Order: sequence, then structure tokens, then C-alpha cells
Amino acid sequence: MEQSQPNEASSGPSSADVVICGGGLAGLTLARQLRRELPSLRLVVVERTERPLPEAAHKVGESSVELASQYLERLGLRDYLNRRHIVKFGLRFFPGGGDLALSQRLEIGPDAEPIVRSYQLDRGLLEQDLRDMIEADGVTLIEGAPVRRVVFGEAGADHVVEIDRGANSQTIAARWIVDATGRAALLRKQLKLTRGSRHVAHAGWFRVKGRVDISAFAPAEADGWGERPEAAARWRSTNHLMGHGYWVWLIPLASGHTSVGIVVHEPMHAFEQVRTLPAALEFIATHEPVLAAPLASAEVLDFRCLRGYPHGVARGWSADRWALVGEAGAFTDPLYSPGSDLIAFANSFTTEIIRADQEGADVAARVRELNQQYRAFVMGGLAVFEGTGAVYGHPRAMAAKIYWDNFAYWGFPCQYFQQRLFKLHGDAHAAFSRVGMRFVELSGYAQRLFVAWAEMRPEAPEAGFLALPSFPSLLVDSHMALERQMNPEETLAYMEREAKVGVEILAELLLRVVSECEVEQARQLLDRIDARHWGLAYTRDRLDAEAKVGLSRRRALSKVARDVERSLGRARKRDGYQASIELLLELGVATSPRAPAEVS
Repeated sequence: MEQSQPNEASSGPSSADVVICGGGLAGLTLARQLRRELPSLRLVVVERTERPLPEAAHKVGESSVELASQYLERLGLRDYLNRRHIVKFGLRFFPGGGDLALSQRLEIGPDAEPIVRSYQLDRGLLEQDLRDMIEADGVTLIEGAPVRRVVFGEAGADHVVEIDRGANSQTIAARWIVDATGRAALLRKQLKLTRGSRHVAHAGWFRVKGRVDISAFAPAEADGWGERPEAAARWRSTNHLMGHGYWVWLIPLASGHTSVGIVVHEPMHAFEQVRTLPAALEFIATHEPVLAAPLASAEVLDFRCLRGYPHGVARGWSADRWALVGEAGAFTDPLYSPGSDLIAFANSFTTEIIRADQEGADVAARVRELNQQYRAFVMGGLAVFEGTGAVYGHPRAMAAKIYWDNFAYWGFPCQYFQQRLFKLHGDAHAAFSRVGMRFVELSGYAQRLFVAWAEMRPEAPEAGFLALPSFPSLLVDSHMALERQMNPEETLAYMEREAKVGVEILAELLLRVVSECEVEQARQLLDRIDARHWGLAYTRDRLDAEAKVGLSRRRALSKVARDVERSLGRARKRDGYQASIELLLELGVATSPRAPAEVS
């Protein structure tokens, strides 16, 4: 293969151990992580833009959740984040859409400060500061010079990175190349590694000057909506205004500005509806008029859109010493803000593989198992969003989805990262991959249920508030467990218990939905979601408990059943619901659960 020789006359080093192509959030945090964990490495970051960066820079990914926040804090940024950015007041949802004021919809979100912190990030400010930090740590940062191409070395020879320096070009020989170029995806495109997704969605977003505080949206006659205990902190949440096939985000930035974005799912909505700023504003005026009025007088600072943003990747690492991180690898969806989580995984996997190379370990084996684990996370993430647009317009189905999605997220991905299970290899790591796939399988069943519920039993929004997570609850237990340090044996036992709890939660959610249906509709729903292959088992005592009342009923319910009901409210049973829930016994349990389909 063609090779170039480093140009010794160019500014900057002629060789490095690792060259990171791209100095956005993924590339900068990887440089900081490598410097902290493998300090002897010679690191170079090459970035096409130059400082100073604008505050409220026009990038996606301002909102972080627990896993990414754990990662940033692990990089020694906790004090910095508390000082320079906004401590997030969780995720808050207003499903149903339409002309109703927010005070007349179901509000779903925390009513107290989360135990495990997360942050609203001003990306311009963060990336400016991270550039300063990595330079102070001794990383070479080359700015204003895009990577022109990468020439891969053969037979273990160094790779060569060609950098555009205007009239001149600079070359750097590198043992490892990391693509952190975002959607430019230098290596992913060169190596034809992009994989499509059945999840088809688009986004358009912009920043407006000043704070947009949703607690001011309620009409004057709203019954205490603006005075509830959580009202003063609502603006610090990532607020989601949701309707059939879409959602709108409101994210506060440390600069004092607000990020506003629209996500639309096909086939309900087309890309043209968010392709331009006028189209996006018209969409909001049509679907979320409660937000249109505050925006009418706001100064819009910028606009950007993405068509068909979800994508997978065939592999993110190679024993030939290259890696893909951030959006140069895979991206699922901005709902629940998982983009920075994927950065945390990819950066940590990259660090472990480079560590294996430095130590003379079996790099190929590490590459195989971490590629497999990354694909599983991407597959599981896409399944959470694929085809779920109808749920966003159904308040109670969305509440159940949030309950389940939080439980599954805190139960496996967050614990996998918190306990640093990516450091394991061989059979020890494979045990966690198996339990992870069980969570993916159960989550796939849950999403089918939520979509069927929303499509078969539509409902209008009603005023109310669900505190998720609420104290005490299984969700709070799972959330607080993120601060617990466990060894691998303890972690595996914990995850396996959580997976069993997940089976019972799924059974309770299915029972709730079936109890709302007439017999024939219940039969259609069970057939549609293929419930026979879910591996659920209902006892006669459990179904008979539905007819009990008061303390007698409470004593007849399991801890999980009580928690689901306390968190989501009582099921709205139809008259004659007993005949519908009898179908759960009639269907029985299949001999084995059906394995989830692989994602290409």
C-alpha cells in the first residue's frame, strides 16, 4: 500500500503513538483519558477549527445523562462541570402534543434533585476549555488543519496522516489512528463501514438568546402548576414536548441561551418539516403552539438540521491499529441523550485496546470482544427508538416506556461502565455480554408492547404529574446503585437479579394493558406482539389479586407489582376485564424465548 514519508520541516511532530483526527468532544475527551491512563504515549490531536470557539457552539449533544456524566467526572472534570456548566434536573416529558397548555398534560419527571448528577453542557465552552486542558497536559494540538487522508501502513508499519496546511501539507507517522471526525467520518467512509438503520428520523435545531422557562408557560388560572415544588427547577431539565411521531427539546446552556430542537420520525413526519428554520418554526406553531408564542419574540442565533441521523457501524476497532469514536462510529437517537454515552464506551474501549497493544497482549482478541459489545449497545439503543413514534403521543404508554427504559439503562449499560467491565476479557467478559443481550431481548419485547398500546388504544392527554423516579421505588434503588462499587462477581449477580426483576416488570406492564382491552382486542394485541415467546408466567393467584381491594389486594401483590402501580398509577380496567386477563393463562408460555434479531 502507498506510503508517504513524514515531512520533518513542517511544524509539529513527525511521529506519534496515537493521532486523533478530530478535536470535538469525542477526540478531546479521548486525549485526556489516554494522557491520564497511559501517560507515556505521544499524542497528537488534529482539528480543522481554530480557537476561539463561540459559546453555545452549534453542535448536538448538550445534554448528558448518568453514564456520560460518570465518564466526565472520571476524567477529573467534576469540579469544572459544577463550576462552568449547569447541573441538570433530570429528564422531563410532556407527552400528548396538541393545543393543550403544559399544565393540562401529564408531566413526567423528577420532583427532587437526582442522586447521581448529570449536566447540561455548553459545547462551545466545554470544547474550548478541553483544548486548553489537553495542551496543559502535554498533548500536541494542531488546529486549523483538516486531515486530508490516512495511508495505512502494511505489515505492522506505522500509518501516515496527511494534514492540510494550506499551501503545504504535513505528514505524521502514527502507530494508532483514531477517527473522531464526527459525521465527516473520515475512516468509516473510507473503509465502507457505515451500516443503515431501520430507525428513520430527522432533526432540526437552533439556539435562541436567553432562557426559555417552561414554568412560565402555564396560564394564570392553572391550578398551582407554576408553584409546585419542582417548578423553580424545571428549566434545568431537558424538557421534551411530545406528540405523535415527534418531540421538541428545550435545553438550557451555561451561556444563558437555550437550545431548541425538533425530532421527527418517519412515516409520520417528513424531513422537509424540519429542513429549514421557517419550516421548523412552522412545525412548532402547528404541533406545539404553547412554545410558539415564547419563541416568536426570541432572537434565533443559528440553525442546523440532520437528515436520517441514525446509523450503525460494522466495527469500531481493528487489530490493524485504528479506531472510530463518537459519531464517526455509530449514533442512535438524541432521546435520553445517549450520544455522549457512546463516546464514553468508545473512548474507554479504545483506551483498553491501545493498552493491550502497549503491554504486548492479544490485541485481536480484545478487538473482537469489544467490537461485539459495542454493536450490542448500538443494537439495543436503536431498538429503544425504532418505530416508537406513536408512543410519544400516548401519555400513559410513554410513562410506562420511561419507567422501563430507565430501569434497563441503569440496570445494565450504566453498571457495565461504572464497574469498568470493559477491562475484563475472555469468559469473564462473555458472561456480561450474555446478560446484556437478555436486557436487549426484554427491552425489545417492552417496546413492542408500548407501540401496540399506543396504536390500538389511543388516548387524549390529561392533567397530572408522575414523579419518575419516585422515592421509594425500584427505579430509585437502581439509580442509587450507580454509586456502588462492586467486584465482577457481585456485579454479575446484581445484573442477573435485575434481569429477573425485568421479566416481572414486563409481565406487570402487559397485564395492565390487557386489563384495559375487550377480549377480542386483548387477543389481537397478544398475537401482534407475539407474547407467547416472551417467557412470561402468570399464576392464578396473581390474576385473582386483581379482583381484591384495599389491604387484601396489597398483600396479594409482589413488591414489583406494587412498585409498578405506585409509579405509574392504577390500571384503567374495563368492565369484564377478567375475561381479557384470562387470556394470559390461556396463551401459556412458549418452550423458549425467541432470540432477538441481529442488527446489520
